[in-house]
Amino acid sequence: MYENMIEIDRGASESLQMQVRRQMAIAIVNRQFPPNEPLPSVRRLAADIKVSVTTVVMVYKALMRDGFVVSRDRSGYFVNPDVLADPGHALESADLADDAAPSARVDYAKFFRGRSFDRQRVVKPADSLVRYRYPFACGLIDPSLFPVAQWRECVRDAVGVVGVGNCATDFSETDDQMLIEQLIQRVLARRGIVARPDEILVTVGGQQALYIAMRLLLAPGETLGVEDPGYPDVVNMARIEGINVRRLPVDRWGLVLSERLKRCKCLFVTPSHQFPTTVTMPLARKTRLLELTTKRGQFVIEDDYEAEISFNKTPPRALKSLDRWGNVIYVGGLSKSLLQGLRLGYLVADREFIREARALRHYMLRHPPVNNQRSVALFLQRGYFDRFVAKLTAIYSRRCDVMHEALERHFPGGAVKPEYGGAIIWLELPEDVDAAVLHDLVEPDGVFFETGGFTFSDERSNRNHVRLGYSVIDESLIAEGIDRIAGAVPGARAAAPAPPGDRSMDPVRGD
Repeated sequence: MYENMIEIDRGASESLQMQVRRQMAIAIVNRQFPPNEPLPSVRRLAADIKVSVTTVVMVYKALMRDGFVVSRDRSGYFVNPDVLADPGHALESADLADDAAPSARVDYAKFFRGRSFDRQRVVKPADSLVRYRYPFACGLIDPSLFPVAQWRECVRDAVGVVGVGNCATDFSETDDQMLIEQLIQRVLARRGIVARPDEILVTVGGQQALYIAMRLLLAPGETLGVEDPGYPDVVNMARIEGINVRRLPVDRWGLVLSERLKRCKCLFVTPSHQFPTTVTMPLARKTRLLELTTKRGQFVIEDDYEAEISFNKTPPRALKSLDRWGNVIYVGGLSKSLLQGLRLGYLVADREFIREARALRHYMLRHPPVNNQRSVALFLQRGYFDRFVAKLTAIYSRRCDVMHEALERHFPGGAVKPEYGGAIIWLELPEDVDAAVLHDLVEPDGVFFETGGFTFSDERSNRNHVRLGYSVIDESLIAEGIDRIAGAVPGARAAAPAPPGDRSMDPVRGD
């Protein structure tokens, strides 16, 4: 078992004991041995790497002396957990660092310089739900609200004989038909969308759906229109693919239908729940947007994120539901209303577009996770999804009211209360407040929120905007968390010039 981990060169000038000692130390700091399980016994290691028992005994004694291993009575040798905290120092102290470092390695930082995918983006801490007492995180589901028993039932039934059979076959050219039917009946119908099974493609989250749509609609050098402020990941994806980005102003009713749209081959829009401002485009403007894009032969990618969480009994119609020409590519997902980690999204478009999208997905993801598809299909079919969404909607509505009231006390006129629903409030701080500094000031007090990040094309406007989520914070802690944010504002006053404009959400311009 350990032959490939410890390589013995009997022709080397280095002694056998030093060879084994050095390679064991490197394996320990590289975490190749589980820290809570015993290391191989002296006799087993000696037999595996074909050296004497005496040599291995001397190796373990040296590793104990150097602090790499500890001995436990009648249990054997174990990795010393202290050495994992500072592995570099441990190797240097044992005079093994020079031997451990290769003489030359590929400089990947230089290799990717100028063409890196590692661009500025908003990332939530993976442990935000346990690290912070006041987690105003966006896009997450409170696990304490999730119907675990019903989900476990669906997962169990999804891995029965039929489910296992599905996992053993090739699903690259199809999706779970039960899931497609449930999406048509229980999800798309609520948005006013009529779609046939061959007009739907299931993706690994909405992000993959966006990427596929963009790749199919635009070639390098062509122009994508993106709302300003808007979703920064779309801007990054476009630029990675060599697609030009034209930023389009937004007002209190969503995307402004200006002459700037003419130069775009395709538009990326969030009409029902604009990202990040949360404003909703009225029906008349949606209709006019479709008229203009149809006349000009332009495509529209509609991202309908958080579509299921509607505080009104009748949610606004999706742009796709008004599409008669076929130029709207609809992107949806269940991550915001189920669990983020399930990664289930979908595209709805003309069947010829979906045919091409399925072919592209084949090369990106040879075999989609059909076990997740069937589990979600059963969750939808049995009515658990509808009940869960109704529960979330009621809770989110109350939390939204509490948060908006707290924000109005401290930042009157600065918070935009969602008119549609969802789980986020967009806040414009006073003009001289730096949101990033404010974030760092309140984090030690257990408060987490997302800054405006890179949503505006004008960097000055990004400085004083905040996204506050209420999906994972307990209602009783919302006001207290906002109080802490407000209390730290004096310390976050910025000396830099204030961003332009007032608090009325007039159009923000920029390319």
